[in-house]
Amino acid sequence: MYRVYFAALALYSFVGAPLAFNYAKQTEIAHLTLKFSARDRFYAAAKRTACFLLGLSFLLVMLMVVLLCGKPASSDIDWLKPLLKFSSDLETFLRLLVGILALTGMYLWLFVCSRGLASVPLVGLLMEDHSIDENMTTFEDLLQENAMETQATKQTRETILQRYAVEQQMSGADQERLSQLKTREKLLEERREVLNANLQKFALTGKLSCWKIPIGVVLIILSLLIVVSMLITSIDKMAHSSFERGFLLNASEFPNPMDLLLVLASRVFPLDYVVFAVLFVYLFTISLIVLKRHGLQFLCFRLGRLQPRLTSAATMTMLSLVLMQLAMVGLFALLTLAPQYATFGHQMFADASGHVVPCTLEEAANAAAAAAKSGGLPAHCRMTQLAKFYNALAVELPMFGTAFFVGQFLFAAAFVPWIAHAYCMAKKLDDPIDPKRQRLLDDY
Repeated sequence: MYRVYFAALALYSFVGAPLAFNYAKQTEIAHLTLKFSARDRFYAAAKRTACFLLGLSFLLVMLMVVLLCGKPASSDIDWLKPLLKFSSDLETFLRLLVGILALTGMYLWLFVCSRGLASVPLVGLLMEDHSIDENMTTFEDLLQENAMETQATKQTRETILQRYAVEQQMSGADQERLSQLKTREKLLEERREVLNANLQKFALTGKLSCWKIPIGVVLIILSLLIVVSMLITSIDKMAHSSFERGFLLNASEFPNPMDLLLVLASRVFPLDYVVFAVLFVYLFTISLIVLKRHGLQFLCFRLGRLQPRLTSAATMTMLSLVLMQLAMVGLFALLTLAPQYATFGHQMFADASGHVVPCTLEEAANAAAAAAKSGGLPAHCRMTQLAKFYNALAVELPMFGTAFFVGQFLFAAAFVPWIAHAYCMAKKLDDPIDPKRQRLLDDY
């Protein structure tokens, strides 16, 4: 099932999304290219997509060479081979595509999701969002200007009407002027309703300010729990694994709070699904908030802006691709966030001394080897499909395992600079002091 899912994601990422993006761009510039029919726009989009795929194929070949270099030593992974299945070249190619997608999504994971973990609980919740006051002041000024213009329009209309008695015939110019004034009054009334609605929205946000601090505290605790858990697993991999093993852990040596929580929750169905859903919704929401605040960016280049009812079709296509890549990286990141839960759940086994301990990769490999000899399924320590896919990818392509390990470590370490950046951006600046006014105050 995972293979079908990843194959569909790869097909959309490399073919579907570029084709939809190019078609949307052709629609936007149809008045310049004079290609108004859907067929012409589709042909133009298909040509651009074909050129994109041609250039991408060369990049994929180079990335595949990099990922395939540095095969692990056979002595280090012999014990893991019963768990891994390298069935065909097509499956290896699919793993390469998925690995490349995950690595390209690592940029978004660092600059969108990690940034959201730090900035969303801080800006507007734990710290005052000064943009709300500025927006309210702006809308109040716009409402005042709108009221003044409405009053001036009414006075102009009354002045024109006072020129004529009931019996007199109004001139064509004045009739046209009255028609324009009537249209203007209607537009001003619609603008007033829109401004009032926005002002009420910001006013409601101010009324709910008493809940901001508690919500911000809960969210920052959740962010710290995620970051600390990923940092602990990364340090564990750094201390107890190596490049030859694709930075895979036989068993977690350091206690991981999120892993312990999910393993305990998995004993009571469906409590672990609830916890996992909360984590997924939280990461998805903060990513959307960051994208809405800052738009789609690559380094200092803005690729598109997200605005309610004003986002272009091309930007929406890019947004779907961004969210898909974030979801894929987040899925693999679960193996770093909660390695025991994502690999075995709450499965246990009795070791040689008779103690019941959590399952390990080595015990799972022994159980799989024994099951292969008997022609059945392992009696205990069965790995999840996600762990099987990732472990095979990390062992077959150790460069991927290393790059993903480094990316997850940077994700956790980036929390500190991102929270410092959010604090500096949310901190209210002192109002500039007029030097003449300051001189008068000093003289006084």
